[in-house]
Amino acid sequence: MKLTEKLDRHSDLVGRMSDAVGTDWAQVLDQSPEMVTRYRNAVLTCTHCKKVGECQGWLSEHDHAAHTPDYCLNKDLLEDLAART
Repeated sequence: MKLTEKLDRHSDLVGRMSDAVGTDWAQVLDQSPEMVTRYRNAVLTCTHCKKVGECQGWLSEHDHAAHTPDYCLNKDLLEDLAART
């Protein structure tokens, strides 16, 4: 898989996981533009996940959830941001 394809794939996963737990990146970035680095790092962190298939399956079954799955490498960040927005 090409690097750009991998980044696109994981950007999509981060976006979908964010939506599921109520993290509104548009609002976060509007209020704190410096958080763009945290978003980029979240996508890069996601590229290291060993449970992409499980994540895709979880996302297909959860439009909304109180918490990310425990295996999500961005769990703390996404849940913290969701609590603030």
